[in-house]
Amino acid sequence: MSRKVRLALTALAAGECVLRGAEARYLARVHRLSPGDSFTAFDVERKLEAEAEIVRVDRETVSCRIAEPGPARAIAERPVTLIQCSGKGDKVGDVIRAATALGAARIVIAISARSVARPERDARKDERWRTIALDAARQSERGDLPEFDGPAPLGEILDALKGDDSQKLCLHPGAELALGAAIAEARTRALTLLVGPEGGFDAAELDRARAVGFSLVRLGPFVLRTELAAVAALGAVLAG
Repeated sequence: MSRKVRLALTALAAGECVLRGAEARYLARVHRLSPGDSFTAFDVERKLEAEAEIVRVDRETVSCRIAEPGPARAIAERPVTLIQCSGKGDKVGDVIRAATALGAARIVIAISARSVARPERDARKDERWRTIALDAARQSERGDLPEFDGPAPLGEILDALKGDDSQKLCLHPGAELALGAAIAEARTRALTLLVGPEGGFDAAELDRARAVGFSLVRLGPFVLRTELAAVAALGAVLAG
């Protein structure tokens, strides 16, 4: 059985709707939907979704009928914050895509001492990150999006966590405590995961993380690439 097409819409409401531009092309050209076919419309801002039926397909528009929206069936349930130190190339985009699909509620991009890439925040990057997350939400059938922060120096991010009562775990290959054992102790508690860059954290950064309440944890016997470590950790949290 094929999965139903999902389309993100803003201000989702019941009634007749005429779609244009990228939304119309996505339904009519990418998925070749025609009158009588249905799809699921979802609104990530209000965490709503609704079934919709295509009524008419024209050259530039698609007319549809949207049912009464209800709460999205799958949203981030556990408040999980991922602090990801920036990596080379487009790894931030890869992490955002995976973290969205794995239920992260907040993604913070950090610049650490060994970060190779040192991105700056701008409106175009913010929009690109949101587009990546929105596509991941569509594919994973998630009904909301994570919040984004950064890029910002890791020290500033850690200082902002003073007094925060979430469970704080920092991935470190030399740690004695296993991630699985750590998350099993507090399955419903808010969680903050800290993942370093390709070269790992320096000693001062590890000391600073411990000072604000982070425990060092390991994923297993192997040293993983930074983007893979984030995926593995979030997967363990989701499965746990």
